[in-house]
Parts: sequence; structure tokens; C-alpha cells
Amino acid sequence: MKSESYFEIEGDLIVVDAIVAGPKGRARAHLVLDTGSALTTLVPGLAQALGYTPADRVARSIVRSAVAEERGYILRVSQLTALGFTLPGVHVNVADLGHDIDGLLGMSFLSSFNFEIRPSERLLLAERIAT
Repeated sequence: MKSESYFEIEGDLIVVDAIVAGPKGRARAHLVLDTGSALTTLVPGLAQALGYTPADRVARSIVRSAVAEERGYILRVSQLTALGFTLPGVHVNVADLGHDIDGLLGMSFLSSFNFEIRPSERLLLAERIAT
């Protein structure tokens, strides 16, 4: 199955729309497409609004950047929908990113797809990899 999704560019960042599901329902999220991030990341406020708490963690985490180190935790969300596809049980990191974004769409989601980014068209083509 193939999908076409449009994205926004904020500064130099590609931002995609997503829907994340949790114990308290679903929420829309604006996630930065980040192929350099092993895990998809959500900010704590979004995770809490969905009904997740640190007690739901499967592991602790540390996010390191050039300017900071943030402690967080990894959990498995009920569902994550982005790029026209819904995946159940995606592992996500919950950590404060220090920016005005809801999180990062990382390889814990993206590795299920072949994808092509067309910046001039603001278009992302994705194809589910057969498993």
C-alpha cells in the first residue's frame, strides 16, 4: 500500500500531522520528521493528556543533544497514525524537547516504510514494507 502526505516546513524542519492513541483517547500531534532519531518522541504533556504516566514505561531513557541532556522514559503507545498509515504498539520516548513541537517522528515508526521526501512539493510518499 502506498500513501501521499503533505507536510509543513517550519524553519528548516519538516513537520507532519499525526494522531496518537492512549488510555484516555486520541490526540493530534505535530511531529518533526527525524530520520536521525531511533525512537519517535512525544513531549510529556501530550503523553499525559493521552493517559500515559511514567508507570507505563518499559525502560528509562536519556536524550542527549548538543546543548542538553533530558531524562525520560520509553513506552508503547496503543496506536500511532502518520503518513496515511496506522501502526499499533509503537515504542516512543517521552522527553521534554525544549521546542514548540509535540515530538519527533523517528525510526521506531519510519522503519516500517520506504519513503521519499519531495521538499519542493511539500509531499512525502510512503510505502509500507511487507513484513
